[in-house]
Amino acid sequence: MGLMSKLSRGTLHRRYEAAAEAGDADAMLFLGTVNAKTDAAAAREWFRRSAEAGNVHAMYIVGLYLEPHAPAESRDWLERSADAGHIDAMIKLGVLDQAEAPAAARRRYEQAAERGSAIAMFNLGLLYEPTDRATAIGWYEKAVAADDADAMFNLAKLTEAGDPDGARALLEQAAAAGHPEARERLADASA
Repeated sequence: MGLMSKLSRGTLHRRYEAAAEAGDADAMLFLGTVNAKTDAAAAREWFRRSAEAGNVHAMYIVGLYLEPHAPAESRDWLERSADAGHIDAMIKLGVLDQAEAPAAARRRYEQAAERGSAIAMFNLGLLYEPTDRATAIGWYEKAVAADDADAMFNLAKLTEAGDPDGARALLEQAAAAGHPEARERLADASA
């Protein structure tokens, strides 16, 4: 019998509230998540309390919440989360830095890629593509190995002149993974 079968939602909620009030950062995160759809103000408060208590994911969420109206505070929370190992925070900081501080973006993407993020690998490919084709291809290949359809498509475009069969195989792989531009390109080639 599952936990929800034994306990009513109200009882379970009260237990999480008691744990949160006792300082449990994970319980605070849970309460923020539970309130997100019904009470945004309460959700933000629980996320903030969880972040202040050291929950890395809550730090990331607070950073996202603050981005539109408090960018400096948002960045502080995102950096704290990234520095504590949160991959999505690393990627978000990379995106924020990409236009004006590409070296900082590259460092954040590399941190996330080292932890296995295909999105970061793909973003590194994008970052290097205009200036260092070989490095871009290397990052796309790593992202392809992690099943990233966008990387499959970009790698196909970069390699199609030198390896049309390999590029077609990548387009087919990307199309099978649901990549719309790959499907379109294959359909155009068949017409």
